[in-house]
Amino acid sequence: MICLTPQLAEIFYQEHNTKPFFKGMTEFMCSSPVVVICLEGENAIKLNREIMGATDPQVAKVGTIRRTYGESIDNANAVH
Repeated sequence: MICLTPQLAEIFYQEHNTKPFFKGMTEFMCSSPVVVICLEGENAIKLNREIMGATDPQVAKVGTIRRTYGESIDNANAVH
């Protein structure tokens, strides 16, 4: 568990820096401690995305992290 600084969040999410949600997302990610994970194994990213669910919690499948804990598509979707 770590606390992201604005600089770390901006570097981590740099691929989204031109998108309208970038500022809000980086601010949200710095607003409280986060749990950082390292994925390893065959299809690890694909499987993790299935567990996370769709970005919009309202359309994510039942049982996924975002459907269960997400608040909104904008920033508070529970897992990034």
